[in-house]
Amino acid sequence: MSLTEEIWTVQSYIKDFIDGCPNHLRPMMCPHCFNKVMLHKHGSFKRTVYTLLEAFIISIYRFKCIKCGRATSLLPNFVMEHHQVAWDIKEEVIKQQLSGVALVKIAEDLVTSAGKLSEKTLWRWSKAVHDELRDSSSEQWRIILEKLPHVKIPVGPSKPAREGSWLFRAWEQLRSTIPRFITIGFLAWLYQIKRSRAVTVD
Repeated sequence: MSLTEEIWTVQSYIKDFIDGCPNHLRPMMCPHCFNKVMLHKHGSFKRTVYTLLEAFIISIYRFKCIKCGRATSLLPNFVMEHHQVAWDIKEEVIKQQLSGVALVKIAEDLVTSAGKLSEKTLWRWSKAVHDELRDSSSEQWRIILEKLPHVKIPVGPSKPAREGSWLFRAWEQLRSTIPRFITIGFLAWLYQIKRSRAVTVD
């Protein structure tokens, strides 16, 4: 799947794509053979996306490369590839965990549009996120400090105990200064960076 660079909420995505994929958002490079060519429309499929408060059915649009013949899907930034649960649910879980709430307690108390989630599912998400934070935190700090060199670092009793909490707080400061980031959470941004890095390496 090809991750879009546009930043949407689920609602704004549905509105913008109500009549199909806008031409200016069609992929201009094949993610498989890397030829720079506008990909041909190749149908769409439906996917249910669960957010904290509401479930949505969205259309995912597919495109085909005229050079190599392979197809790709245009994935919006609010959900991870092959997942139905939106980033806002996962972000709520990680935030609670970083604040000291046990996963078993989160699983008991958190109610989403997908219903309750098992502790095993939350543990799997948590491990993936913390692994990513460990592997790419230096890059995240570099990007944050480039865009916000005077980020406020908490001290004293308010000082976070874990680096993930530091990054969440720094991201909130950065997001408040860049209008187009207002609707995107930290995890969506984190994995957008990861996806961009993977495309660059490939």
